[in-house]
Amino acid sequence: MSVVQPSTKDGKKLSASQREPVKTFEGPEVVISSIATFPDGKRIATGSLDKTIRIWRVEDGREMRKWVMKRSIGAIAILRDGMQVVSAVGDTDDLLENEELDKTVNWQLWVHDTGTGKVVAGPLDGHTNGVVALDISPDGSILSSGSIDRTVNLWDTTTWQRKGDPLKCEAHVICARFSPTASGQLLGIATTKHIQIWDLNRRERLVQFNGHNDFKDGYNLSLAWTRDGGHLLSAGDEHDPVIRSWDTSAWTQAGNPWTGHSDQINYIILNPAGTLLASASDDNTVRLWQCGTGIEVSRYEHWDRISRVAFSVDGCFIFGTDMDGKTLQWEIPEDILAAARDALAREGKTERKQKNTRSLDGDSSPAQDYGRWAHVAHRHVSSRSHSFEVSILR
Repeated sequence: MSVVQPSTKDGKKLSASQREPVKTFEGPEVVISSIATFPDGKRIATGSLDKTIRIWRVEDGREMRKWVMKRSIGAIAILRDGMQVVSAVGDTDDLLENEELDKTVNWQLWVHDTGTGKVVAGPLDGHTNGVVALDISPDGSILSSGSIDRTVNLWDTTTWQRKGDPLKCEAHVICARFSPTASGQLLGIATTKHIQIWDLNRRERLVQFNGHNDFKDGYNLSLAWTRDGGHLLSAGDEHDPVIRSWDTSAWTQAGNPWTGHSDQINYIILNPAGTLLASASDDNTVRLWQCGTGIEVSRYEHWDRISRVAFSVDGCFIFGTDMDGKTLQWEIPEDILAAARDALAREGKTERKQKNTRSLDGDSSPAQDYGRWAHVAHRHVSSRSHSFEVSILR
């Protein structure tokens, strides 16, 4: 296992750690489907296809607690300041073989108290196939669950009742992410056909576009919003193994794709500071990218495919999970963190200057800005509706 030092587009070398992982968490010896960090920075949780949820102590890599469920774990999420763990549990045999994805399969959500392991809520029914995506709204009041059954459900995290009817997405849902702004009223959804943006207040689909499917019929596998909500980043499969940035003011691609991976990108996530993006890939690497430039600044090579990746709460480490059930912890060098902060600051100054120039014609309130954004979104859907038909999960 090694770390490779990458270059910028002009050939300039950027610093990268040359160290081995600082820690390896020996897991269940089968693929880890999900990883999450606790707000205290002292623990991480993993969910696996071996039907276990495990909580690990970051300090020494020891397993602190393990719950054995009746079925495989498709996704997990942590809420209530680390007091609860939500898990999606069900049968995965058909999912692994990509067969009979439209038949009814029993999948449920469970909520456990992390201290006692007792069930807080569940089973929560509402999906008829694999649940592979869980996300918490910025204010912690809503949980989204995205499923192969082509729907996303919204759950009240106080009552654990479903909020309204499912969002019907017309294709297998792979990822769902709340926007970081406007109380998370926007939800980005990646499906095998499209990338969709939903207004949760109006329960209305504002935007739908093909994303990676426009490039060699690639799938949309993962999403991440920038901290200001100005861009949505997406990751493609082996047919389009790049990261693409979408300008949320017009839903057009911003700049060139972020290239480097040679196989499908399973997961992307932003660091807490919003300066770096981590990507996990089937090309056996975790890569770090400057959010301000899209430049790869560090690459961590492993002998196995990387299924998921997460940042530590302080943003100084990354955790990557492989197909053999191991979780690896790498340190991010300070010079990379500093360079990313500087790059994002320069980009922010440029964007503020452009906004100030546009505002000379008159000031606008956030509500007015959102209204104009929604108008652009509706117009975008209407003008591109003819191009939305693509193939489903292979």
